[in-house]
Amino acid sequence: MNKHEFTKINEVLYHEQLDNGLNVFLLPKEGFHKSYVTFSTKLGSIMTKILDKEENIIDLPMGIAHFLEHKLFEQDGKDISGSFAKNQANVNAFTQNNRTTYLFSCTDKLEENIELLLNFVQNPLFTIEGIEKEKGIIASEIKMYEDDPNTVAYMSLIRNMFSKHPIRNDILGTIKTISKIDKSILEKTHKTYYNPKNMVLFVTGNFKVDEILDFIKSNQENVNFNCDSKSYECITVENETVYKEKDEVNLEVNVPNFLLGVKQGPTDYNLENIIKKELCFSILLDLTIGKSTSNYKNLLSKELINDSFGLDITLEKTYGFFLIGSETYKPKELDVELKKILLNLKDEKLSEEDFLRTRKQIVGGFIHALNSIEYIANQFTKYYYLGTSLFDILEVADSITMEDIENTKNAFTNEKAYSTFTVYPKKNDE
Repeated sequence: MNKHEFTKINEVLYHEQLDNGLNVFLLPKEGFHKSYVTFSTKLGSIMTKILDKEENIIDLPMGIAHFLEHKLFEQDGKDISGSFAKNQANVNAFTQNNRTTYLFSCTDKLEENIELLLNFVQNPLFTIEGIEKEKGIIASEIKMYEDDPNTVAYMSLIRNMFSKHPIRNDILGTIKTISKIDKSILEKTHKTYYNPKNMVLFVTGNFKVDEILDFIKSNQENVNFNCDSKSYECITVENETVYKEKDEVNLEVNVPNFLLGVKQGPTDYNLENIIKKELCFSILLDLTIGKSTSNYKNLLSKELINDSFGLDITLEKTYGFFLIGSETYKPKELDVELKKILLNLKDEKLSEEDFLRTRKQIVGGFIHALNSIEYIANQFTKYYYLGTSLFDILEVADSITMEDIENTKNAFTNEKAYSTFTVYPKKNDE
């Protein structure tokens, strides 16, 4: 077992790769009453293929990662959540573009709940009847999100920016694609992506490290997936130029919803320090359109934004983008103003004092977040799959200079990297 000490934040992380390939990370938190456990696989909506033993490519139906997540909860016709509830634990799961995570929190019976988690995720019980029933459930979920303005705006803007990258794929899939899912492809996908070698177990809370590790080892001693197929990442990496500059739709909203995206180019973020990139972008955008800036106050005074205004930074191995949006009665004017701010960033003089203050705030926010075991577990897995560590944030933040922030401005200079999507209220005759 490897021990990693992070003295600046007073954390100790233990890691061991088990004989079956499962990576186990343990982060004891003395004095905490609750424990939190995540079990993750690198299967998300952008993973669309597997290779069989003859190296033939097998296409996976869009939405299969999410479908598989749902089906694993069914054990002998019952939802496994009831078994966790009997152990005073709350269990959940989520599917993202690049991973699926199963999780629980509890204040007691940590070992029993870990055993429940490992067993139901690694031992599916698929039935034809259950699969067909699930198609109906997910079809209803798909229809619900088709009418959700925020979901429509987000996915439409992603498809505006990317022409071929599977980030375009809806996590839920479509009614047509999930209809192709059967028992055989579910079993093959599970054996391939849920192989212990592809998975990460993260445990944090108040426990004895040796006892929990021994328990996990015992549970996994005879767990070996005999699988001839393997995961296959075949992704078209795109340049900065967006697929479509703008688009719009009319839905049931009272106020127009405007979203601006800035696409990033084909940098392999996994080979660089993704944490530093994220921090630099966070600092730059806070200095530029944060709530204390003159730009933000100007947008507010012109009634171009309201308190729904926000931004999001997404940097992954094969794609990246920034989103800025707000409810607004003046979406076209907001479009012009935001582009003016961002495209002219190179000419904006930044204050060293403001930079140091913002960097300090980000560091303080991270230290505060370490009081949340949920935050630690979920963010740790995200960065682990990107080849870096969540606990490097403090050291990386301290190394960021004004020159780094100035260089970060280059990400906003290409007009062809910008795309917008606006959700307008339905017209009276619709």
